[in-house]
Amino acid sequence: MAHDTKQSFMKGAAILTASTLIVKLLGLLFSIPLANFIDPEGMSHFYIAYNIFGLFLMLSTAGLPVAVSRMVGTATSQGRLREADRVFSVAFWLFFSLGLFGCLVMFFGADQIAQWYGSPDANYAIMALAPTLFFISIESSLRGYFQGRSNMVPTATSQTIEAVTKVIIGVGLAFYIIRNVTVDRDRWAAVGAIIGVSVSAGLGAAYLLSCKFVQSRRDRGRRLEDEEPLTSRQQTLLNLVRFAVPITIGSCFLSLLDTVDGAILMQRLQTGAGFTQEMADWWNGTLGNARKFFDLPGAFVVPISTSLLPILSGAIAAKDQRQVDRISSTALRVTLLIGIPSSVGMAIFARPICQLLLYNQPEVAESAAPLLTMLSLAIAFSGLLFTTNSILQSFGRATRPVVDMAVGGVVKVVLSYVLIGIPEIAAMGSAISTVVSYVVMVVLNLIAIRSSLPHMDSIVKTALPLLLSAGVMGGISYGFYWVLTRWISPQIAVLPAIILAIVVYAVCVVLFRGVSYDDVVMLPKGQTLARLLRMKPEEAPQVLPGEEAAQSLPAAETAPQADPSPRAPVREKRSRRGKYTPRHMR
Repeated sequence: MAHDTKQSFMKGAAILTASTLIVKLLGLLFSIPLANFIDPEGMSHFYIAYNIFGLFLMLSTAGLPVAVSRMVGTATSQGRLREADRVFSVAFWLFFSLGLFGCLVMFFGADQIAQWYGSPDANYAIMALAPTLFFISIESSLRGYFQGRSNMVPTATSQTIEAVTKVIIGVGLAFYIIRNVTVDRDRWAAVGAIIGVSVSAGLGAAYLLSCKFVQSRRDRGRRLEDEEPLTSRQQTLLNLVRFAVPITIGSCFLSLLDTVDGAILMQRLQTGAGFTQEMADWWNGTLGNARKFFDLPGAFVVPISTSLLPILSGAIAAKDQRQVDRISSTALRVTLLIGIPSSVGMAIFARPICQLLLYNQPEVAESAAPLLTMLSLAIAFSGLLFTTNSILQSFGRATRPVVDMAVGGVVKVVLSYVLIGIPEIAAMGSAISTVVSYVVMVVLNLIAIRSSLPHMDSIVKTALPLLLSAGVMGGISYGFYWVLTRWISPQIAVLPAIILAIVVYAVCVVLFRGVSYDDVVMLPKGQTLARLLRMKPEEAPQVLPGEEAAQSLPAAETAPQADPSPRAPVREKRSRRGKYTPRHMR
């Protein structure tokens, strides 16, 4: 059972990671042409629209998909398919209403929003992105449902569909405008690219709706007529909102931080550093490009947290303490396995990466490189924030991440306001404040997790071999890159250097025992790979009588059931051997 649960978690994470890889590669085909052929001022409008969109999106959907995933996952694990469908039905119409409301506010309030942001010309870009909010709201309910059933294929496929159509339509429209429009072509090219985003979101929503129709037909014969009575729609809505509100506030905090930070950047560059409106737009676009590259490796961690929540919630509902520790430790280790080398590699190769990706904008690449070097320090912490938030949410501690992010947010806003106003620091102040805020939020989250899982693997011990591996990787790959630059350009030399870095890191991780046998066998062809690496399974530790009870989770911190129905069967008051019983169920 434990192996199956972990296999399910790793399988879901692997599917979403593969999808994310495809989506990010296609995303490069979308963003890189735009960044190379649209001036930073036009890209500033593009990024402003995305910041505003992100805030409205989080307000509409952030916590609800997590709540849907958790409640559907709990109901499905108990064989209550009708209950899972009830959760989806209530969530769908709630998402529909919120998405439509946000879309209308974003469309008709575009002028006022752009004016507040300090960039009035971004209004049309904001209007063009408004329909995306409605479509993604619908997608969020559907993705939450499928993820709750540990079926990551619909989510992965819909993301791929969106990425492909976004490249074809968005880039195609942008290039058409650049070639045929003479007045404000960069501004309108950004609008054309965003129209492609809205169309792609509509196609993704249509695909997910078709998947739900097919799933409903398959479940028709599997539903049990003697299931427990369904929770009322009112109670289901209350459960969704009760769990989603703290998560929404926390998620909105990150988007709100990006929005406020962007507004502070535009205002402080002009009032504090003495830049003109045009120069402020230029630096905002340049920083936006650096952030886009910063997001690339960090995005591969999101599938881990997405797959983690329903699986971990199921383990908690089953009162399997050892499995909870095992899944949480694996999720943190895999997050660090990706995040640490990404931070090191991006910091070392920031300049050639910017020169490669911004090949048609050498001046922009030169200015974006130091910003990317600073931001890269936060890549590992950004990934840890997603994973630690999911762990705390699985325990029903949805409020704690909100508090931790609020503390980090205050730190970020204060640092940004002070540093950006210094002409010698300017836009770099935003990058510095981003790194510091992520560190603060992750440290506070880890402290909270340790109180809930005192027997989980130490995060420091987990990170040390990975840090050592990344250090060796960085030294060897940069030396190889330096030698190559004697004969070829840095833009080309960085590609084989990155490939070598991946190989060196993989070897070092095994040599320094950064991954376990269990982690490797979870991968495709993992048994074969483990044999090639001469890895052997570790012997299970001996547990003395009485120790299992001592290792159970603190009763006050276990997750509440998604369905607190009075008809739920009465649980045993005393914990069984190797199990734990939540206080609210005693």
